[in-house]
Amino acid sequence: MTRIVACFSFFLRRYFFFQMVLAALLPAGLQANADPAFFPHYSSISANVAFWEKIYSTYSVNTAIIHDREDLRRVYAIIDLADQNQPGAAHKNEALVAMTKKRYVDLLLRLVHAPPQTAEEKRVAALFPGKPDPATLKQAAGAIRSQTGLKERFIEGVIRSGAYLRTFKRVFRSHGLPEDLAYLPHVESSFNPRAFSKFGAAGMWQFTTGTGQQYLRIDYIIDERRDPFLSAEAAARFLKSNHRVLESWPLALTAYNYGTAGMKRAVREHGAYEQIFHKYRKGWFKFAARNFYPSFLAAVKVAKHFEKSGTLTLDRPVASVSVRVPGFVASAALCNHLGISQATLARYNPALRDPVLQGEKYIPKDYLLNLPAELKNSAALTSLPAALFYPEQKRSLFYQVRPGDTAGAVALAHKVPLKRLIEVNGLDHRATVRVGQNLRIPAASTSHSPSPKAPSRDIAVVTLANTKKSEPMAAAVAAPPPVDLTVSGNLKVFDTTRKGDLLSGRIETQPDETIDLLAHWLKVTPQSLRLANHLADQADVAPGRTITVDFVNVPIAVFEIARFDFHQEKQEDFFKTYNVVDVHSYTVKPGDTLWELCYNTFEIPLWLLKKYNDELSFTRLDSSTTLQIPVIRAL
Repeated sequence: MTRIVACFSFFLRRYFFFQMVLAALLPAGLQANADPAFFPHYSSISANVAFWEKIYSTYSVNTAIIHDREDLRRVYAIIDLADQNQPGAAHKNEALVAMTKKRYVDLLLRLVHAPPQTAEEKRVAALFPGKPDPATLKQAAGAIRSQTGLKERFIEGVIRSGAYLRTFKRVFRSHGLPEDLAYLPHVESSFNPRAFSKFGAAGMWQFTTGTGQQYLRIDYIIDERRDPFLSAEAAARFLKSNHRVLESWPLALTAYNYGTAGMKRAVREHGAYEQIFHKYRKGWFKFAARNFYPSFLAAVKVAKHFEKSGTLTLDRPVASVSVRVPGFVASAALCNHLGISQATLARYNPALRDPVLQGEKYIPKDYLLNLPAELKNSAALTSLPAALFYPEQKRSLFYQVRPGDTAGAVALAHKVPLKRLIEVNGLDHRATVRVGQNLRIPAASTSHSPSPKAPSRDIAVVTLANTKKSEPMAAAVAAPPPVDLTVSGNLKVFDTTRKGDLLSGRIETQPDETIDLLAHWLKVTPQSLRLANHLADQADVAPGRTITVDFVNVPIAVFEIARFDFHQEKQEDFFKTYNVVDVHSYTVKPGDTLWELCYNTFEIPLWLLKKYNDELSFTRLDSSTTLQIPVIRAL
């Protein structure tokens, strides 16, 4: 098999080191499969399981496997990549992978018209049983995929898992579930509590906001998806619910990735798991969903090999003490009183978001705070002074940029430093703002000895119009949007009406908003929201749709702030993990959809595409339209 070598001496040293480690870690014949009583190892998926075992245990992160998307036994090439830590490596590797994929596309298409001539053509032809027909070869040419090895990352995950796995197993046992489910984070995040996907899944268990909101608190202040133990409890409840509905662990686990409703549809059409694996291809049941259960089986087996080897030193659980705070408290003031750093507070409380740690928000009242175990009997902890606490949370303040505004003028009007306004909103070095842009006005800095009364703040309701750009000392003018943390999209309630005591209005739905999420902000049931908009049971909303909402339990301003906080939280988390490194132009072709372009072709979230295309309509995409496509890369 052809190997294309593009690596550095650093990689070679690391490569041989990990080969030696693996030789010690994976003794021949050692069996450590997931419990077959719960997790059957079907012969029909054995090739997929074997593929993922090699990805986790054999292939380096500096290796790309070029293979067939449908039949994982067909491996066309294994490419040695430039070390990821080297400058420019990502660009070189992308080009190398693209070139190699094209090479095998061309080779397969040659085989459509003529028998194999070269040794390489004969090797590839032999990957197909019998004499492949032209249709099969054409299909294979369109199904070439690249998978990066994960060996080093998996080993790092096994090391990290030592701090969590025993507790996770106990959580699943407490719910009457198989304890092997505790290995699922190996597939989702390599046991990384700070993991964040480009489409918004967060934490070790990779909950999206929509699913996570059913079990966890997720808002601008607290994101419990980031807490490994709280999210493990949520994962147990979610998987238990999936199993109750789908009645098999292969289906319940696949639904963890694909969604419960989608798996119910698949079961109605094809019945058992094996038939779904081979035949179901509707909607977004693609490579990741189809391989989720095989990759889980592989991860359990490889992880248990590593654990039993005794060669790795696993992380140990961190001892802590928990205290429920009696009031709203500034993180800096609390840390100062306890004699710990903000970094320590963040490490023990991963669910606290940056606005809390940076002083924009208080630690919430009644929050169960985790602290170093040595503070358990300390006087500082057992006698928290009342003067530390506020009676209410800091309120959010937003401002919508209008024609003629500058960042300097906005900062001056709200009596905040321009530098802080720039930092909070992620503005560029010229403090560029855009007409219709939503600026978060930073809260006043909190002293370490706050007064008992929290400052009262008005809430500026925001609307969004055309997104345009301005200089900090000049009126707003039209220009392409920069990358910043400000929220795009119309978040204002409009066409409000009142009939007796009922106040209603209309909104334009934005990317990642769902009926369940909107109902959560409105404090109504999802079904009542569907009824008000004549939607069928289980129906959801797409971006750009205008729907009616009733304000029975929350004021309009509170609802609008919840929407704003949600969208800004999503962007802040995204840009902590990914960076926009380039922008390409793309001309829309007949048959293109926004969903297909974002989630399959370019793999970017829809809100990010909108950020670079001011006039983009969520409900209409005309062919020949030119789109600006941001190119993202993990930091």
